[in-house]
Amino acid sequence: MKKGLLIIAIILGFASSSFAVEARIDDVKVEYGSQLKASFIVRDAFKKGMEEAIQSGIPTSFTFIVGLHRRKRMWFDEHIGTWKFKHTVKYDILKEEYQVTIEERNLVEKTKDLEEVKRLMVTCSDVIISPLPALRNGDTYKLMIKAELDTVDLPFILNYMLFFVKLWDFETGWYVYNLTPQ
Repeated sequence: MKKGLLIIAIILGFASSSFAVEARIDDVKVEYGSQLKASFIVRDAFKKGMEEAIQSGIPTSFTFIVGLHRRKRMWFDEHIGTWKFKHTVKYDILKEEYQVTIEERNLVEKTKDLEEVKRLMVTCSDVIISPLPALRNGDTYKLMIKAELDTVDLPFILNYMLFFVKLWDFETGWYVYNLTPQ
């Protein structure tokens, strides 16, 4: 009987995790002219309960990591640079207003609309990869993009009371975009 219950519990655990939607980088667009710019969106970033936690005043940050490598045949790729930036949301309970900080633009947006907050948090538009390395025409480069949810560092006692915050941790896989300047 115990073995049967254990097997059922394991199967249900695997089934529920296999149906869970993972966050991922999507809609990547790269533009190379006088500057190298990347635009992308993180899909399925907001997990159950995150909205309520944000509305209770817990600041939440998404960290974006962009890496640029020059491809080399028969050798390791040459690392050109890595850029990190964050999107952070804080909710002011008294004003009933969200404040979203978009680091890569040095921009702070204020809104009362939760759907607008979600859009601002997961959308990166025309991110300038700088200082712009001199990309050689004809060489192949790979732009790697990743997003992570930063957990909030809470005081020791609150870690036990708000243990569910750790359940939201996510990290997308690396999205690789190949480009060859002409």
